[in-house]
Amino acid sequence: MAACQSTILVVEDEPLIRFILVDALQDEGYRVLAAASVLEAIGHIARHAEIDGLVTDVDLPGGLSGLDLLQLFSKCRPDAARIVVSGRGDLEEAALPAAVRIFAKPYSLDDVIAELDDQITAKNAIMPARHMYP
Repeated sequence: MAACQSTILVVEDEPLIRFILVDALQDEGYRVLAAASVLEAIGHIARHAEIDGLVTDVDLPGGLSGLDLLQLFSKCRPDAARIVVSGRGDLEEAALPAAVRIFAKPYSLDDVIAELDDQITAKNAIMPARHMYP
């Protein structure tokens, strides 16, 4: 179960895939914001400082890709959970920022949720230590 009602931003242009992922995350206790494009996602990022994680597709409409979004999000929220999903077979984790996980479509919802849980749990375990030591 998602700790502390963590907020996840899901960016997926395929409505059915977006709905299924959002529904599965909500069933696990996550608060979910959804976007169909990078520009819509940037709006959520600007309005919601509480975003704890990002799940983004790579190929999105509007001229900016999920990888463009990932770079921006990683700069704004370097400690947040980050997952990339893609139907493309040419992506490698080594080409992405540290701690970003790639899932090839079709992916297991259970695997994506488990990875989010793991990344958020790890982040939450580190956060108290940061507050204890200047």
